[in-house]
Amino acid sequence: MIGIFLSVGAGGALGAMARYAVAIWMVGRFGQAGWMATLAVNMAGCFLMGVFAALLASSVYISEPLKGFLAIGFLGGLTTFSSFALDSYDFWMRSDLIGAAGYIGASVILSLASFAIAYGVVRTALGAG
Repeated sequence: MIGIFLSVGAGGALGAMARYAVAIWMVGRFGQAGWMATLAVNMAGCFLMGVFAALLASSVYISEPLKGFLAIGFLGGLTTFSSFALDSYDFWMRSDLIGAAGYIGASVILSLASFAIAYGVVRTALGAG
């Protein structure tokens, strides 16, 4: 158990560093990062999660520590959007289109609402409301 925990942590650290490296590269290349870097890592993370899921679906053996390192750790550190894509696709593969639509809609709307609420509360608490 501790080995998987550590492999997830190591993967997460490398994924977060990769995300930061993409942002730095984009600033140097395009003069900005922001949404471009987020979009780039989300696309890359989803692509890599698709590769990983296809390998698992094809009965390719991947050890539990490596699964944790790659799927939860590295891709989770790079972008949680890849996990969102995997979960959404899982609804689709089960032919649960209503569940997929609900999950996707709730994820986007509730995430944006959570951000807006937190932003407003903190700005108000700081007197900058």
